[in-house]
Formats: sequence, C-alpha cells, structure tokens
Amino acid sequence: MKTAILVIPFLLISWIAELNAQVTIAGIYLSANDFINNKLSFKNNKAGVTYQLCAEEQMNSSYIKIMTGNDIIRLKKDSIFGYRNSKHNSFRFYKKTAYEILNPSEPILIYCCASSVTMPASYPEKNYYFSLNPFSPVYPLTKRNLEIVFNKDDRFKELLKVYFHSDDELTVYDSVHKIYYLNRIYDESKLESEEYYEKIREYKSKCGIFY
Repeated sequence: MKTAILVIPFLLISWIAELNAQVTIAGIYLSANDFINNKLSFKNNKAGVTYQLCAEEQMNSSYIKIMTGNDIIRLKKDSIFGYRNSKHNSFRFYKKTAYEILNPSEPILIYCCASSVTMPASYPEKNYYFSLNPFSPVYPLTKRNLEIVFNKDDRFKELLKVYFHSDDELTVYDSVHKIYYLNRIYDESKLESEEYYEKIREYKSKCGIFY
C-alpha cells in the first residue's frame, strides 16, 4: 500500500511534465530573421496565457489583433513577417495575405493559400506558391516562375526539366527523406560536378516517380 502511495505522485509528476512538453507556443515573427531563428514575440503559452493571437479572425484586414488582458494590440501585416498558431503552423504575410509555410526548414519555401471558389459551388481551393528565401517575393508555384527566379542556376533548371513534367508535380512530398522533391532536387543541383552528372545518369536510366 505504501508503494502505491509513492508511485501515484511520481506518475502524476511525469504526466504533468509530459503535458507541459506538448504545449505549443504561438506568437509573432516580427521579421524574416526572427522566422529563420525561430524567435517569437507576443508568445501565447497555453500553460499560462499572456497573449491571445487573433490573426485567423482577420484575414481580410490590414492588421492583426493581439489581446492581452483588457488591452488590444494591433500590428500592421506589412510591418511584420508573420506568425505561428497554436497548431504549430507558420504563416507569412505578403501583401496583406497570409500564406501558410508548408516547409519552414527547407531552402525553397513552399506556401499554401486557400481561395474561395463560387462556381459551380462554394468551396475552398488550395493554391501553391514559393519564394527563393524568407526575404524574397512570393510567386505562384509553376515551372515557368521557378525558371525565372532561378534564371542563373543552370543546373537546377536542367533538373526541373528532367523530373517535373507538370506544375502539379512540384508539390510532391518525399515521405522517405522527409522533404519536398523540389528541394531534394535543388540540393542535388549543388553537388560536385561528378556527383551531379552521376545523379542525372542514374535518374534517367530508371523509372522514377514522375515517369
């Protein structure tokens, strides 16, 4: 009986520690550098809420609202980089529109933005975008736009032609290597010359995902 009394508090402490570890911190990325360094301002901690971020409630507004106690803080979207919500999803503001960042840790950022389609029925349609880095403009994710943005990167442009036959294939995810194929191909374009051309020969000689 004494053993049980000692075990229960230990299990309770472990459960509380695990619960706290699962808390997701939401907040604001004031700049692109803050996003790169994973630095959040106006943090919203579920274990002891200080700030309440209302970004998703004001998608069509030019600012976002942060509530703290009885006070309201308003930040202009064009003055900050973006935010992270309580589900650990990161968003970037570009021209007052919020773009969800699908791959925060990869070199070429891929974004998703839902638009409302009214015909033939009202439903959200996902559109995909990209940027060269967190500081660069956001463009629709197409082969043509990638070739324009990477106009001086001949190796990468060559691989785009080899592996991607349509714009839809640009959002394919490599679940084995945990990376979007677009960025996997981009990484391979940076290999030393011998390794690079060996990859080209290897991929051309076998049936790949896009063939």
